[in-house]
Amino acid sequence: MKINVGGLIVDQENSTIKITNRAFSHGDAVKEVLRLVNGEIKDWEDHYFNLMASMRIYRMNIPLSFTPEFFQEQINLVAEANHFLNGKITFFTYRSDDADLLKSSIDYVVSIEGSENAWELIEGDAEIDVYKDFSVNTSFYSLVNAQHPEEYIAEIYRLENEYEDLVLLNTDKRIARTLKGSIFVLKDNVLKTPKSSEGVITSALRNNFIKVISKEEAYTVEEVEIFPFEIQKADEVFVLIDGVGIQSISQNRKKIYQSTETKKIFEIYFKD
Repeated sequence: MKINVGGLIVDQENSTIKITNRAFSHGDAVKEVLRLVNGEIKDWEDHYFNLMASMRIYRMNIPLSFTPEFFQEQINLVAEANHFLNGKITFFTYRSDDADLLKSSIDYVVSIEGSENAWELIEGDAEIDVYKDFSVNTSFYSLVNAQHPEEYIAEIYRLENEYEDLVLLNTDKRIARTLKGSIFVLKDNVLKTPKSSEGVITSALRNNFIKVISKEEAYTVEEVEIFPFEIQKADEVFVLIDGVGIQSISQNRKKIYQSTETKKIFEIYFKD
C-alpha cells in the first residue's frame, strides 16, 4: 500500500515521522474522511472547506498552497499510485514541529483503503450497545474530526464484547453519535438523528445525506434530541460512516431490527 506523505508517494511500511511531530507527541492533528467513487472525489469541495474550517479552529498556519486544486491533486496522487477507482480516503493534517507552536508549519498524510464498490452497504449480524463509561463533550472544539483518546478505550470494550458499534452519550445522557459515525433511528418512516449540538462530529457526508433524504416524500427527517430508550422502540437503525457508506444494525440487546427501509435509503442517496 502506498501513501502520500507531504507530496511524496511512499510505501506505507517504509514511511517514517520525526519524534517532534506533534501529531505523534500530542495528537495535534485534524482529518477529513471522504470517498473516491469511480475515480472521482465525491463532494470534494464540501470536504475541502470542512478540512479548512477544522484547521482554522485548531489555529493551524494554513499554507497558501493548500488550495482546492492542491487538495484534489494530493488525493489523486495516492489513488493513482495504488490503482484504485473506489475507496475510503483520509486526509490527515498536523503541526509538524514542536519547537515553536505559533510558527509551526503544517504537513499532511493522505491514505486510501481500496474497495470494489462505489459505496458500502454493510449488512449481516451487527449488534450495537450503549456505552456509558464516558460522556461526549458537546463543546465547539469537540465537534472537529480530531483525536478523541477516550474513544480508544471504548473501542477496546467494543472489540472485547464483539459489538459492531457503540452508541456514545453526551453529558445530558442523550445520544451523540457512535464510534463509527452518525446514527439514524427509523420509526414509522420518521428518520431521526441527533442534532449537531448534541455532539455530532462535523461531516460533509452527513449534511448532504440529510438534505437529499429530506426531499423524499416517503420519509420525514428530524434532527432532534434522542434518548437511548428510543433505540429499543425503533423499526430500523443504521450508522452513516464517512468515506464508507451505511452500516445496517441488526440488534440491540433483545431487540431485532429489519433493514428493508435502510436498503431503500441507501439506494436513494448512493445510487451513483
